[in-house]
Amino acid sequence: MKTHEYWERRRGGKNWIAHITGLDKRYGYKREFLETVKVGKNKVFQLEDFHIGEIYEVASVYTAGVNKCVHVRDTYECVEITEDQVILSCITQEEVIERFGENNGDLVAESLVKQLLNIVTKDEAIRLIQVHT
Repeated sequence: MKTHEYWERRRGGKNWIAHITGLDKRYGYKREFLETVKVGKNKVFQLEDFHIGEIYEVASVYTAGVNKCVHVRDTYECVEITEDQVILSCITQEEVIERFGENNGDLVAESLVKQLLNIVTKDEAIRLIQVHT
């Protein structure tokens, strides 16, 4: 399987596919990072590392200027595996949390607040939390 189309080849960047195995208090998701294999000049992933019905994160994190970090992350469910490709269907963060969050209510809430703080200021986050509780 070839690398994802939106991955950046930049110094200081990191691209990955990870198998999501649950929720994590610090990072949001518990992940098992998939290994790549070099084929010619390209890095590829092994088909046997993917399983139908499992959830994967495809991500690209890189620096874009002074102290500005760009994150592109999406979650996908593996829906089909053929002889030479893996078919992934995009799923929302809510669907991932629904799948793994049944017995982790506090963990889910804390993870969502941390992710919110990465997008808005602390004051904006407090206001949004108060409005929606």
